[in-house]
Amino acid sequence: MKKVVCMFLIVFMTVFSVIPAYAMRGENLKEQSIIAPLYTYIYAIVPGLSIDSSGRSTSFGAASTYSSSHTITLNVELQKLSGNSWIRIKDWSVSGPGVPGVETINDYYVTRGTYRVCVTVKVYDASGRLLETQSEYSATKTY
Repeated sequence: MKKVVCMFLIVFMTVFSVIPAYAMRGENLKEQSIIAPLYTYIYAIVPGLSIDSSGRSTSFGAASTYSSSHTITLNVELQKLSGNSWIRIKDWSVSGPGVPGVETINDYYVTRGTYRVCVTVKVYDASGRLLETQSEYSATKTY
């Protein structure tokens, strides 16, 4: 009788001590876990590129900081893939206050090829001292 009770308790404990595990499909996991870089002074950097059917590219860049006392210099560079390297096609710059931030949108006609935008942000304090420099790239677009 003692063996039966022990076996019953072992089976009972095994069945009811199972820890539930939850799984997520791969595509849902990608949506749920976005990894974004953290910077010291920069709040956000947003690069963007679109190319329409006529070859007109629209290059976008935006950035902001955590402090309104900081100044941002934003450089948006349109780049074309040439072999294994990226070459500069055109660039635009804008400066302004860290809060609310700065942005620029520029059009430029391109020839056939693969393109991307590189947005480089420099943050300066109130006395003009460079605090941080970071770059982000857009997704590539082929025309």
